[in-house]
Amino acid sequence: MQKARKGQWLILSGIILAVGLVSLTTLLNEALSAGYKVALSETEFPAHEINEIYEETVRTAKLVWKEDKDNFSKSMEYFSENVSKIYALHGFYVSISAYNSTENIANLTIQFRSENVNFTLGPDRLIQLKP
Repeated sequence: MQKARKGQWLILSGIILAVGLVSLTTLLNEALSAGYKVALSETEFPAHEINEIYEETVRTAKLVWKEDKDNFSKSMEYFSENVSKIYALHGFYVSISAYNSTENIANLTIQFRSENVNFTLGPDRLIQLKP
């Protein structure tokens, strides 16, 4: 009777150990999968392109304001059309709206769309045109 109980305890501890290893393996697999998905989503968001568009738009707006204040809106529309065409070749939709609201301040709205991202900066984000 004593030997039979030792065998039962041995089988029971083996089952408990197997269930524990399966649970641990499942948890590690889920943790790795979640980390991979987070890292992948970070690379899918085109933050570099959006930041590049914003910085170039601000730089261009300040240059246009400095050179030709009277045709600011028309020049910025031309800039917007050209940027939209350039990014359309790469599969992105970009729409830029920049107009001066007061003497030294312009309102800016940027829309950026791709197959995974729909991002809008603004509406009416203010740019200081004169330092």
